[in-house]
Amino acid sequence: MELAYVAFGSNVGDRQAHIQGALDSLAATPGIKVLRISEILETEFEGEGPEQGPFLNGVVELSTSLTPMALLCVLQALEQVAGRASPHPVNHPRELDLDIILFGSRTIDCRDLIVPHPRYYERTFVREPLLQLGVDLDPYKPKPSPVVIDSVEMLTQKTSEWLAGDCLVGLVPTMGSLHEGHKSLMLKAREQCDRVVATVFVNPLQFGPNEDFSAYPRDLTADTEVCRSAGVDVLFAPPVGQMFGEEFCSNIAVGPEAVGMEGGVRDGHFEGVATVVARLFAMARPHRAYFGEKDAQQVAVVRRMAKDLGFPVRIEPCAIVREEDGLALSSRNVYLGKEDRAASTVLFRALRSAREQFRRGTRDRDKLLERVRAVLATEARCDVDYVELRREGDLAELPPGDVVGGRLLVAAKFVDGERLVRLLDNLSLTGEDELL
Repeated sequence: MELAYVAFGSNVGDRQAHIQGALDSLAATPGIKVLRISEILETEFEGEGPEQGPFLNGVVELSTSLTPMALLCVLQALEQVAGRASPHPVNHPRELDLDIILFGSRTIDCRDLIVPHPRYYERTFVREPLLQLGVDLDPYKPKPSPVVIDSVEMLTQKTSEWLAGDCLVGLVPTMGSLHEGHKSLMLKAREQCDRVVATVFVNPLQFGPNEDFSAYPRDLTADTEVCRSAGVDVLFAPPVGQMFGEEFCSNIAVGPEAVGMEGGVRDGHFEGVATVVARLFAMARPHRAYFGEKDAQQVAVVRRMAKDLGFPVRIEPCAIVREEDGLALSSRNVYLGKEDRAASTVLFRALRSAREQFRRGTRDRDKLLERVRAVLATEARCDVDYVELRREGDLAELPPGDVVGGRLLVAAKFVDGERLVRLLDNLSLTGEDELL
């Protein structure tokens, strides 16, 4: 037998009758013994939700031989008997609300049940009855969210627990210096998944010898706050030795998606990207992984790698997030000097100009590319690396002549800030997103 503490509440109909009926049913359930019941408090609704009347709340102490999931099923059945619809909207008025707060000394983290209850400590109407029943709450204080971990073993242990609990796991790989663009990926993952892992790892394998690995911006405290505001469950921030030990010698070969563009100017870059992402997929075993479309070629490379190696993960491309003037958000934007910052908007203006020509009937590939180049040429501070029009998805080269769509991609350098800043941008000819 184990001790379990169940919070109860009601704010619809005969509140006292709903609660008393549930307590009587618990006492009559085989495998459950009701030990003590706290005083019943009348409290105002706390949290976000529609306006609603006050609750009657309390906590019941049980001794039970049931498993946590079996007890959960009993509680859900009692809620339905009281008239509560299932599934039910979050934070709406309810005839009966029964939540497992503590179950012995167990920690449970699965899709349908988290113990200790993740929000009990912030709810006076749960915390006070527990204290009244003599429960020492200190061992059960919730950990800060997200939980920051730095070892592969800890990550695999946590995701194994989630997977065993039938959770849908989402992964957001990043190199840190997080901004609203990264946050948009996390919010999408939060919306679609039961649990979300974000990673912060500045990957040395994807930097060339003359690139800015040592100078890449790092601020784990600020990154943790971004993750917290987006509802991330775990932030994985490993040192290099955890990802690539001294004897690490494997890497992923990449295919046609890596040819040209970034693959042409950054030797070995995509091999490094594919290798670290494969490592993260193997460790976290996510169902879905979220990548920003600003790095469209990276998305194509990762999609190919996941397919070829048989990773059971769905790649979720996410729309570019932009400043009000059109500049795509990037961790490197902070290094732009004042004049280069103003000049950098030429990238989006050039892409958008070509898309407007496409919508007016221009279909010739080379004329569309020339339009992008012409607009870029109006900005002397912009040193263009490449302008491309590629097929959507796999970014295969399009032949000369008319096109029915595609994605315009540009990379350029700006050199008047703290250091040389290289920016990427892209835009779909047929998409309706990112219009300013």
